[in-house]
Amino acid sequence: MLPSVGVVDAGENARELISSLRSSGFSVTGVWGSTQHQAQVMAHKYDVPYATSKIDELLLKEDVDLLVVLCPPHQRAEVAVKALSIGKHVLCEAPAGLSKDEADRMVNAAQYYPKLLSLIKHELRFVPTFVKMKRLLEEGYCGDILVIECRLEMGSLIGSNYNWMCDQAMGGGVLAKYGSHIVDLVSFLTNQQAESVNGTLKTFISQTDNISSFRHITSDDYCAFQMKLTGGIFVTVTLSTHMSGQYSQFISVLGTEGRLITRNDNLHGQKNGGKEVLLYATTRVIPSIEKSNTPEIFLIGLEAWVREIKRAFEESLDKDDRRNADLQAIASAASFEDGVYTRTVLDCIKQSSKTEQWVKVQSFSKINKKKPSDNTKQDRKISLNITTETKEGKEHISSPLKRSQTQKSL
Repeated sequence: MLPSVGVVDAGENARELISSLRSSGFSVTGVWGSTQHQAQVMAHKYDVPYATSKIDELLLKEDVDLLVVLCPPHQRAEVAVKALSIGKHVLCEAPAGLSKDEADRMVNAAQYYPKLLSLIKHELRFVPTFVKMKRLLEEGYCGDILVIECRLEMGSLIGSNYNWMCDQAMGGGVLAKYGSHIVDLVSFLTNQQAESVNGTLKTFISQTDNISSFRHITSDDYCAFQMKLTGGIFVTVTLSTHMSGQYSQFISVLGTEGRLITRNDNLHGQKNGGKEVLLYATTRVIPSIEKSNTPEIFLIGLEAWVREIKRAFEESLDKDDRRNADLQAIASAASFEDGVYTRTVLDCIKQSSKTEQWVKVQSFSKINKKKPSDNTKQDRKISLNITTETKEGKEHISSPLKRSQTQKSL
């Protein structure tokens, strides 16, 4: 039996996921919007029986077993922790919160409730192109991996009205929206993590015809960063929102024996001294979502991700209880722990852009396991060491902290 689903964020973001959930047999029983009017409009549009602007009302509904958290980044950690604390499975949009501290809170809750599904929506892991690419890399197609190059080009992420996507402090920007997925994908493909990073974030367009006067766009519309991975692989990534037309994604993995290349969702290979050949071409068409602003490769991954989540519930030992899932069946999905890693790397890239120096990624988190509560403080010892590397040596710019955080109601 599949769980009933509640969706937090009744905006356009929810459309694709609701469509994918329903096509896999899930029932969407409630939506939350930032205002009651917005929630009701979207509930009517998507034929969802319940709408609310109060998150607690949605969380306490008995016919909501799984919560999909698509709200802006500054709200995600609070909603996810609340949902887990009352026994709901959680699927959360990437990245996990606004900072590593917020991502740590999410992991704390997930560890306290280990039987609940707690996943980050990194759907590129499930795109068949990347599944095949990972398998070929593990089989040694490229030999020892040396360099990975990633280039994403797309149109502006800024809409006609000012919202959180315009504000970097609220989680807007191309690094958070797309860079988070690339950081996770590189880790998925290589089984390695970033050891140090160097990055630049730019906001070339600070105002538009519709966003002017005292309003200024602060979110990054261009980002370039490099990562040195733990196994010595060097990664370069360029993200640009200044290309009109369709989304374009290029990823090249170069090794001692050859290279693999993805152009959007097609996979090519080239052995040393040989010609480039097509290894995999996507034939999947997404007919269910018209005029979507989401790149097709993400829609392909989304549908595959949802199908795997469905399988996790169907393969549960207690198939009659929709609250149970086989966590091993979805082991390849990004967990909240993966979300902490990605969030940490993003924070380090932003720090590098400010200092114009390489930043070493050294994150250690010791979380006291206690039940998350809306009315109790969670005292945690957190050590987040970010070291800048200069010609003169190394300089620690942050040291171990002891933080006490209290959840606030939306």
